[in-house]
Amino acid sequence: MSNPRAAQNTQTTTTGAETASPSPNLTGDPRAATYTTAPTAGGQQPTAAADPGPAGTATAPDLTTTTTDLGAAGDTDPTAGAGGEYYSPRDVDGDGDVDLIHTRIEGIDTITHIDEDGSITLVEQDTDGNGTYETGIAPTATGIRLAEDLDDDGTVDLATHLDPATGAPVRQDVIEDGRITDTRLDTTADGNPDVHLIDSNGDGRFDTALLATDLDGVTNDTLVDTNGDGTFDLRTADTDNDGTQESFDTATDGHLGSIEQFEALIPAEDHYHEQAGTYPAETPADPSAIDLA
Repeated sequence: MSNPRAAQNTQTTTTGAETASPSPNLTGDPRAATYTTAPTAGGQQPTAAADPGPAGTATAPDLTTTTTDLGAAGDTDPTAGAGGEYYSPRDVDGDGDVDLIHTRIEGIDTITHIDEDGSITLVEQDTDGNGTYETGIAPTATGIRLAEDLDDDGTVDLATHLDPATGAPVRQDVIEDGRITDTRLDTTADGNPDVHLIDSNGDGRFDTALLATDLDGVTNDTLVDTNGDGTFDLRTADTDNDGTQESFDTATDGHLGSIEQFEALIPAEDHYHEQAGTYPAETPADPSAIDLA
């Protein structure tokens, strides 16, 4: 499972148990921004979203609250802003509270969106300096979600969900035309995906599950729903762990299981369930590919 740059699916997100509402588009344009220098002493500048680093080793950014005493948008420090670096807190709705902060640090433009209670709801970055914000990071009800617009077309292509405590990737989604078409999950927290779900026919719901059940990264079982009824009717298996699927089994009675057991690994409020029309009541505690095989 790759570990992308500080990126997150663009969405309107709040902290706590509130539901996130994903959007396929990243927002913000530095060319339309205005800059001030840093606020007076006592106001501190929050750091930009950090690269999570190698899987399982990084510490996720703190997206719960902003640093205290941000200052007002008009407060300036004459000594700040050297080297093309900017810090600009904005009260965009005129209520007296800072709503977003625009910074440029080491050439990276960042927009930090702040809720009324001071919580950071979204951080967007232009990491390649081309004038568009292609990455974003935001908290979700279950962790932290990163998104990346790989081709700068304004839509998210890759979204990675991070463990809030370790920063390790636990799930990664490939997104095409606003739909999740491919998901890899690390259910054992060993740094390697062990469940790979695919929507092969583009109907919005997964129909194929590849399982690595012995923690060696090799796919041991492949389950396929060939007729779209939600149950698997084909199973192939790698019986000698050589990387080749040697045996197969077919079924019409549902004994191979259903896609629902894997969809239940995805939080109920996730965008996938909206597109697939599935809404599981709850996610099983600590499920793994081994349990589901």
